[in-house]
Amino acid sequence: MTGLGTLDAWVGRTIGVGWLPTRRDLDAYQLRCLNETIGKARVESPFYRSLAGWPETSHLDELKDIDRFPLTTADDLARGDPSLIALPLRDAVRLVTIPTSGTSGRQKRLFFTEADIEATVAYFEHGMATLVRPGSCVAIAFPAERPDSVGDLLMRGLDRMGAIPVALPVDGPVEALVAALRELQPAAIAGMPVTLGAAARCMAADGGPPLRIETALVSADSVSPSFRTALAVIWGTEVFEHWGMTETGYGGALGCDAHDGLHVRETDLHIEIVDADTGRVLPDGSEGEIVITTLRRRGLPLLRYRTGDSGSIAESPCRCGSVLRRLRLAGRIGEPVALGDGKRLRPEVIDDAIFAVTGVIDFLVEFRSGRHMVVGLVTSDPRTVDEVRSVLRSHPAIGPALRAAGIDIAVEIAVDPPPPPCRKRRVLGVEHVA
Repeated sequence: MTGLGTLDAWVGRTIGVGWLPTRRDLDAYQLRCLNETIGKARVESPFYRSLAGWPETSHLDELKDIDRFPLTTADDLARGDPSLIALPLRDAVRLVTIPTSGTSGRQKRLFFTEADIEATVAYFEHGMATLVRPGSCVAIAFPAERPDSVGDLLMRGLDRMGAIPVALPVDGPVEALVAALRELQPAAIAGMPVTLGAAARCMAADGGPPLRIETALVSADSVSPSFRTALAVIWGTEVFEHWGMTETGYGGALGCDAHDGLHVRETDLHIEIVDADTGRVLPDGSEGEIVITTLRRRGLPLLRYRTGDSGSIAESPCRCGSVLRRLRLAGRIGEPVALGDGKRLRPEVIDDAIFAVTGVIDFLVEFRSGRHMVVGLVTSDPRTVDEVRSVLRSHPAIGPALRAAGIDIAVEIAVDPPPPPCRKRRVLGVEHVA
């Protein structure tokens, strides 16, 4: 693998320095872009034009001065009154509507221009070059049929860098996905953890020919240690994590060979970490809510947008040599499972414990009537039911928490039809707390 040297070189060209950028180069570029974005948003976006709490002086002298500006929330984006859009709708080439958790009946609507789409394709082109060689076949396990969807943009970026992207059938049973992978024999794969984990475990259990996949780009959900281990054992895969969301223009931060945090897409995003309760900016190394400000997006700029994800900025330089800041992810804000009496469990802990059982292909977790944790397994071995039950009861965090809250564990084979493999993993039927 090539590390992030290729990406840093592209960043240098993109920000206009023509060489490998220094931290000073990046800070100067971000400061210039922030001032441009703030000025345009205040003049052309009805939302930011009327936003209360705007400082008297909009110009930033230093990057840290951005904390003078108010935070933007998903509810602001979903409400859309006044609109955050800073261009005529005729200039938008892509409209994305996505649900907003905790906002009843509302959806976030995001608009992208041709320039926004091009920036994302370029990021995917150069980011994927750090883990995929030209000429390599890359299996895409994201939905890619819709133009300008994340799967489509990723395939366009891979095509530009000389790889051969092929979309997998992700809207059917996992067996169809496995059959396509065996026929394709890809050198790399990209998809969500649930999708890739189910495919790998299904392949390991069905008695068919094994497959070797060198690298995997995993995005759109948390990555557990047991998932990494499964892909390494079954496919011999090195997992590279990616963080992004529709609000970031899909691309956001990418892991490197050091596997010690994800390098931020600093050509297009300024990132802060804030206290989720107070909104106060936290120093590097402290865990809090990830807040983004878009740098080059002119159609729908986002200033200090609360992502709902938790993480921290690494304090020390990366071993790979990149000067790009590193984001360490820590799960989703507001989604610990409330068990009662102040006791909580993070969904990522449950996910890691269950998927660590080798017979598990896929699973669903649901809390029923407040006192029953029901795990529905997809497995080819009925003995897996007892193994999962035993693992959950003996787990040092899960077992005591459930017993203290008076919650019993039921593990069963999931009824037909099995859950679709292309999805995020969520714990159902529970109260979430911030």
